[in-house]
Amino acid sequence: MNEKILVCVTVQQGCVDLIREGHDLALQTGAELHVLHVSASKSLLSSPENAAILNTLFSLAREADADMSILYDQDVPGAIARHVKQLGASVLILGPDRTGLTGRLKALLPEDITLKNME
Repeated sequence: MNEKILVCVTVQQGCVDLIREGHDLALQTGAELHVLHVSASKSLLSSPENAAILNTLFSLAREADADMSILYDQDVPGAIARHVKQLGASVLILGPDRTGLTGRLKALLPEDITLKNME
């Protein structure tokens, strides 16, 4: 079975580092790399700044041979957990947890997934 890494990004320039970290890990392990952004609102692209950052993230994902998806869902942790399960990801990479997302996700994720919070 081919290992899969899922990197979750927000609309922040710092998420470039998360994709790079996922890409490095994918190169080391031979895993497939996938990138996901979940937004609670479809107004995400109404801001030119957000659109520019997402464009940068899409470009970097493409350079890293990764698929990047955007999901719209009010239940962000639930959407991430469903995507992890659907994808069959074995590693989930998140940015710094300032909102308690990691704790909510742990209850929804399969026990065998490796969860990494990057600072």
